[in-house]
Amino acid sequence: MEYLNMLAKLGVGNAHPGGFTATLKQFEQYPLPTASRILEVGCGTGRTSCYLAAQGHDVTGIDIQPDMISKAKIRAEKENCSIQFLVGDASSLPFPNESFDVILVESVSIFTDTEKALSEYYRVLRTGGKLFDREMIQYKPMSTEINQVITTFYHVENLWDFNDWSALVNTMGFYHSQIDGPFLFPKSSEDLTEHPDHYQQMDADSFLDHTIWELISKYNSIMERYYEYIGFILVIGTK
Repeated sequence: MEYLNMLAKLGVGNAHPGGFTATLKQFEQYPLPTASRILEVGCGTGRTSCYLAAQGHDVTGIDIQPDMISKAKIRAEKENCSIQFLVGDASSLPFPNESFDVILVESVSIFTDTEKALSEYYRVLRTGGKLFDREMIQYKPMSTEINQVITTFYHVENLWDFNDWSALVNTMGFYHSQIDGPFLFPKSSEDLTEHPDHYQQMDADSFLDHTIWELISKYNSIMERYYEYIGFILVIGTK
């Protein structure tokens, strides 16, 4: 079982850098225009999408994992939100050019072909639209061995540093871009305490699946052992 499969089985709604606390802080710091047409790429179980729909935005959510989309639809029904949820790939978005006012991404781009994904975000953004992409990065230089442990666990090709991200974003065509951070990860327990997910949907057999508990243990070990090396940034771009 891989990390993303584990998240799908557990129905985790805050498995991105900084958790749901960082999501809310972002919206406070960068308020979205009223009634924006928003695409959340890698929407997972739809927690952020439902939050935005409740604020009056027109939201579409897309995720490559069918199980996540199924759970997102159930969440939207329980929260009485009207959202279009689709199965799809960040590097090949099934939307026409200039379809959205805002593209929101929370730890997705590094799990796919990052350059293609950013190119797709740019394509489906309307002129003047905004990209907000929060991603995990190398917070400080690490050995090849540590890098290998982290990238192998997450099944990502690279764990880029700030300069790598800056160089890529500058080639994407955004007329104005900025990168907030880097920030260190807060403790996940704090996020769960401050913002519990009342609509989390775990698969019934999760508690009996030893591979899930092994992955959780490995995740906790990596985050504790290599805490000082792993951080995150918020990429903001205007088309």
